[in-house]
Amino acid sequence: MLYAKSKDGESIREHTMKLIDNLHILKNEYGEDITEKKDFDIERFWMLLEMACLYHDVGKVYTPFQNEILKKLGLPTIVTEFDYKSVKHEQLSPLFIPVEKYKLSKKERVLLFQSIYYHHERDGIEIPRELVEKIIEKDIYPRIKLIEKEVGIEIEDLNTNYLSFVSKNKRIDDKQELYIEYCLLKGLLHRLDYSSSANLNVEETDSSNIKEYVENFMSENDYEKNDIQNFASDNSNNNILVIGSTGIGKTEAALLWSNGAKTFFTLPIRISINAIFERIKKLGYTNVGLLHSTALDYLEGEKQYLDNEEFTNQFQIYEQSKNLCFRITTCTIDQIFPFVFKYKGYEKIYATLAYSKVIIDEIQAYTPDIVAIILKGLQMINNIGGKFMVMTATLPGIYKEELEKMGIDFKYNMFLKNVERHRIKMKNIDIVSGCEKMIEKSGDSKVLVIVNTINKAIEVYRNLKDRGVDNVHLLHSRFILKDRNVKEDEIKKFSNEKDKKGIWITTQIVEASLDIDFDYLFTEMSTLDSLFQRLGRCYRNREYKKTEPNVYIYNKNASGVKYVYDREIHELSIKLLNKYDGEILTEENKIELVDKLYSKELIENTEFYKSFRKGMNVLNDIVDYDNNKSDAQKLLRNIENVTVIPKSIYDGNIDLFKTYDDEKIWINKSEIRRKINKLVTSISKSQFSRLRQYIVKNPYCDDIFIADLKYDREIGLVLEKDEEYELDERFC
Repeated sequence: MLYAKSKDGESIREHTMKLIDNLHILKNEYGEDITEKKDFDIERFWMLLEMACLYHDVGKVYTPFQNEILKKLGLPTIVTEFDYKSVKHEQLSPLFIPVEKYKLSKKERVLLFQSIYYHHERDGIEIPRELVEKIIEKDIYPRIKLIEKEVGIEIEDLNTNYLSFVSKNKRIDDKQELYIEYCLLKGLLHRLDYSSSANLNVEETDSSNIKEYVENFMSENDYEKNDIQNFASDNSNNNILVIGSTGIGKTEAALLWSNGAKTFFTLPIRISINAIFERIKKLGYTNVGLLHSTALDYLEGEKQYLDNEEFTNQFQIYEQSKNLCFRITTCTIDQIFPFVFKYKGYEKIYATLAYSKVIIDEIQAYTPDIVAIILKGLQMINNIGGKFMVMTATLPGIYKEELEKMGIDFKYNMFLKNVERHRIKMKNIDIVSGCEKMIEKSGDSKVLVIVNTINKAIEVYRNLKDRGVDNVHLLHSRFILKDRNVKEDEIKKFSNEKDKKGIWITTQIVEASLDIDFDYLFTEMSTLDSLFQRLGRCYRNREYKKTEPNVYIYNKNASGVKYVYDREIHELSIKLLNKYDGEILTEENKIELVDKLYSKELIENTEFYKSFRKGMNVLNDIVDYDNNKSDAQKLLRNIENVTVIPKSIYDGNIDLFKTYDDEKIWINKSEIRRKINKLVTSISKSQFSRLRQYIVKNPYCDDIFIADLKYDREIGLVLEKDEEYELDERFC
């Protein structure tokens, strides 16, 4: 037998046939979407993709490769003069392609040879022609009959001509006419290979349409489609950009727009993505996945996914999500948008987006350099044939202008509630000075306090506790994951229970798409777009008729200015908002204020605008394959965090770490690691450097440091006051 995998002793032929089966699934489910409006020969494209599947692993017949597998399987090896390290199987696979039989043109040879030769994107020197000739003569020719029989192919005249098509300086890039076809061919080969290796269907074949589930839900609850939902439904074949008030039904509009297509639903914050995932599942729709850095931990905690099997269903869901198998994937942008950096293997995601729809929710919540990445990504998605929907409560005009400059066709509309929900009061004092007012209002109401940094949140919490307030709770990202998950559930329950009274103190992690509704909001001043997101957590769907304020905004000594929020934009925000002090702030007011704040006239000389323009310029000059995927994700997240475990938590779970270190079976080790991941939190790299004397290496996990710092389940990991190095919690 000629083997492809040592893990399960799978043969090359067995693995190849899995790819062919998955190719049929892909073509049946999304074939028309993949090739729609493409300017190349569609029939030849599918033929090339099938050939790529058939021949991508034939190079594994190379004796040194077979010997590596035989060793791992405990079987006798074959005597050979060749060295395993001298050549990789994908460098030999194009050798076997029957060029003459299929009458491949020069362009088709370029596409096919490069797609196969680079389908693993390994670093290393190019293979010498003389070595390939020697391998043909001494390793392949003597075994041709065996290879044909075992692999199930016919071998033509073997020669090294393919090598002239695959040198690095000849790789296809975005300046060549073959670029889109190449990205599709290579990217789909990646998809088919990865999913087949994981024994997964490349796409879930349940073709039920989420639009029907949304419409059934609305019908059962006597809801009529509103204007934004009708607009989304009517434009499901277009790119769209919509502004909609908080609570107007943008999520339902987005799902109606997706209309059964393969869809990626993105949000900036993990807690918000978890909430969207839950909402879709509650509709009864099951072809949905969850993808972010702690998705597996979240899934494991969901009771509906737990059973008593050794390898539970939630891991299968996570694996399918990672392999992009679901019709709808809810995710953070760092999971799909790294393709913009064209890292090695980026075509896997990029090709998938060619037949997908991408939803960007709350684009204004991202920093300007990350928005530059998103906009560049939307341009690339549009170029390869995908569709996008950008929906947001407020939109800086410069972003819309940038999409227009890119020459992208999209439909634009604005949908605002007529309900008056917020009367604001500007307070030129520190928010800590507002504690008396918070206590007063919490006696018979739900009070939400949102501040810009974790340290300020802790300061407000301690001040209220010192005043004898018992019904006060704290939520931020410096809790270990296990405790943070509990608190996220508690704040949602608190919001939903009518008779609950008290105070919740939070940071930016509640800004985007967290469906909570409080009676009063006390907030530090942030930039207007962020501030208006916060307002959406107070009187979310209710009309406010009182003459006293229900939103108190504190602008003195606001934390996080410069390090979380741009100082110039922050100061401009205060100036623009002051004229509404004591007044009702309508939805139209909010849109107008954000438009004015981010007008080129006001911000052209600010660091914010310079950061945005720099990001766009850098992205236009990206060199293909200069980055790997992890580097690209770091660039996208724009953060350098360090994972730590509080020493008290570590000491109480040291046996878990020892078990993890001793365990040799991968499945068991993965389950233990997920338990460990629930015990950690993050600090910034700067905080890590400053507190290095209190932090030591973990003897069992190199990537988790032990922090000899106080941890309190009510307060979180306690650091001395240092706002300069706070995390930007919009992306936590």
